[in-house]
Amino acid sequence: MKTFDHIPMGAEGLQEVYDWLDEFVAENGQIAEKQIIGSSPKSREIPAILVTNRGIPEADKQIAVITSARHGQEFGARVVGPAVLQYLASEEAKPIRDAQQVIVVPVVNPDGFALNEFHSSMTSLTKIERLVLGRLFLEYPPDMLIDYHSLGRSAGSKYDRGDMEVIIPANTTRWAMDEQIHQLVAGKMRDAAEEAGWPYEIHSLEDLASYYFGGTEIGNMPWSYLREKVFLLHMQDFYDNYDIPEESAYTNYTCGPAYLKWHTLVFGMETNHWGISRPQDIAASGSIPCTALLRMGCLRFPWEKDAGYPVNLLHGDFRISLRSVGGNAAERRASRIKLWSERKCFNLPQREMPDRETTVARVRYFGTDQPLAFALCMRMRQEQIKSVIMPQHQREVSFQTFRDHCSTYLYVPIHMEQAGTLELIVKHNAY
Repeated sequence: MKTFDHIPMGAEGLQEVYDWLDEFVAENGQIAEKQIIGSSPKSREIPAILVTNRGIPEADKQIAVITSARHGQEFGARVVGPAVLQYLASEEAKPIRDAQQVIVVPVVNPDGFALNEFHSSMTSLTKIERLVLGRLFLEYPPDMLIDYHSLGRSAGSKYDRGDMEVIIPANTTRWAMDEQIHQLVAGKMRDAAEEAGWPYEIHSLEDLASYYFGGTEIGNMPWSYLREKVFLLHMQDFYDNYDIPEESAYTNYTCGPAYLKWHTLVFGMETNHWGISRPQDIAASGSIPCTALLRMGCLRFPWEKDAGYPVNLLHGDFRISLRSVGGNAAERRASRIKLWSERKCFNLPQREMPDRETTVARVRYFGTDQPLAFALCMRMRQEQIKSVIMPQHQREVSFQTFRDHCSTYLYVPIHMEQAGTLELIVKHNAY
């Protein structure tokens, strides 16, 4: 079925989108279903379309969520959701359907859509958004979440008006190499778009704060632009868990709180409905970075043990880190969420080489949520790992290894019954 060759407008346009979604589900019933996840203040339904291979157990799948049209006057976002759904129904997307449960919410704000007005909040998620997304994520906590917006002639940047499309790693921190990881993934999304002829920028939230809140005079870059990213995290409520009625903090994108709550891989997207005139082109330019990201969710990133979105490194760096554990996607997701909530109760993992055939690793946990299961993972020059010893228990422990293009990763599952310092002695070949 065809996607839109025009921008649906007003209440009639909203119904047009809803009719399209019903037709899509009717034509693709073997892989797609519609769920009404809530309603707007004006009692308009908010549908979500779930796309997956139902013949594969849900526990084996990661969860990817795409939200769109949160701000009612951002017209370009209205055509992206159907374009993503059309791709998901294609033969090319079969590996995605096999490995992921993909949930598309094409219209988060139906009242704003019908009014062709912003009709939302720039300072926080609205109460309806928190309740509706809260119910959805209670059942489907996302591994990846991407939120679509759209810039017009004068919306968005005070420095670049009318012709900008942007990928925004949305409210990440420098914890656990997340800035590097999100920027790397964003770069692959940008490359896919540019290969198809659509130029994108990658902007951090510092950029976004400058563009929204800075002056337009040359040289008037606000000093806050130079602060650490923690400045912007203070602007967002850590407890904005999608289900609290108060509004108190900056949240332009629906996905920021998901990172803080579940260590979700999160991106904000700004398509463009002014510089790009044809709706088909808006849909194409907007959907390509998303479909590239969905395909990445089926691959194994070099530093990850398992295929899927790179969200399992939770503390430390690539050389030594704490990782989630589990035999399938659901178990790793549950492990990740628990460990992420406990991340501030670990010291920074340490490693040293007392001799060329020995590496010693230490980590201390001083929280209270025991027992606690995690993996200590180290990137090694050495290819041959002979043994891993836990001296406090005077025994060897089991481990796994996997490789990137130039190194070996040692992955040691650990079960801590009580708080304290854990030490591992790794015996390996000399390099």
